[in-house]
Amino acid sequence: MPHYLVTGASSGIGAALATALLRRGDKVTAIARRQDRLAALDDGSGNFHGSACDVTDDTALATAIQNAADRLGPVDCAILNAGMYVPQDSLKIDPAVYAKHMDVNYMGVVNALPPLITGMAARRSGQIAFVSSVAGWRGLPKAAAYGPTKAALISLAESMTFDLAPRGIDVKVICPGFVRTESTAVNDYEMPGLISAETAAAEILKGLQTDNFMIQFPKHFTRKMGLLRWLPDRTFFKLVGARTGHPQP
Repeated sequence: MPHYLVTGASSGIGAALATALLRRGDKVTAIARRQDRLAALDDGSGNFHGSACDVTDDTALATAIQNAADRLGPVDCAILNAGMYVPQDSLKIDPAVYAKHMDVNYMGVVNALPPLITGMAARRSGQIAFVSSVAGWRGLPKAAAYGPTKAALISLAESMTFDLAPRGIDVKVICPGFVRTESTAVNDYEMPGLISAETAAAEILKGLQTDNFMIQFPKHFTRKMGLLRWLPDRTFFKLVGARTGHPQP
């Protein structure tokens, strides 16, 4: 049975992924900071390994990944999902908040890559999926700290594919729309196309089985978001501003 490694597994999409994978009989290593949440995921099957670890600590994360391989065998698929989101007012910028987003959302992915890639390249087999967001496609209100980290993950996945695909490592980038999680619970506006974490997990697991580089969902929402990438800038700012309570002059 394949061995999946999921970061950010204590809640939201990560917890839903770990639960779904265990239910279908796969081996799962779940990495997150909250040990009590990880313990709650253990289904008693012997296929689960929980590791309390902060993804911003590259040394601790490398150790956790090695321990996972020692416990459950080589990692076949890593879903790098750990992330944070704090809405931002661009009139009140705190650089520390922006740095923290980059440290968790972007470097938290990068920190996992050396031990994962070393093993997968040696076996010439493996899959690595970065959880990005449609917020990485164009700048959105309140996402000034969050969105750039997700755009960076898309670029990272694209760039790494050139080196990793010829060595048997499948790289994918996951771009959900709005998902009901602890992070999105802080939003004070209507979130179109909002889906549950369980639905998001099902979409991700389905997408991992395809040849698609980008896994995006829900389709009825991401198609609309995709069109925004092609709008002229002036039209984009006026349209999105009007729909989100940020009217533009």
